[in-house]
Amino acid sequence: MEATNELMIGWTTVASPDEAQTLASGLIDSHLAACVQVQGPVTAYYRWHGVVESGQEYRLTVKFSAARSAELKNWLLRHHPYETPQWLAVAAKDAADGYAKWICGESS
Repeated sequence: MEATNELMIGWTTVASPDEAQTLASGLIDSHLAACVQVQGPVTAYYRWHGVVESGQEYRLTVKFSAARSAELKNWLLRHHPYETPQWLAVAAKDAADGYAKWICGESS
């Protein structure tokens, strides 16, 4: 994989399928991501403001070019419905060249 095709994978969660669809469509329409997969519902257990909570969420797996990482993160934080949204992103260290080129081409 060439440096110009550095692929990133990120994750966030939302409370409903409609919120997931809104974020996924916005990321694709703005060319910030090439692919967003929605999974769920999943059950989340967490501590929030000192209270243990649990609830159903939908997980978005976002695939995008490293060149757009900061812009994608800023967009997501502006459009996410949560007060403190989860955003975790990592570099894909090993990807098929053709797939990485497609992801980076669609999100550059």
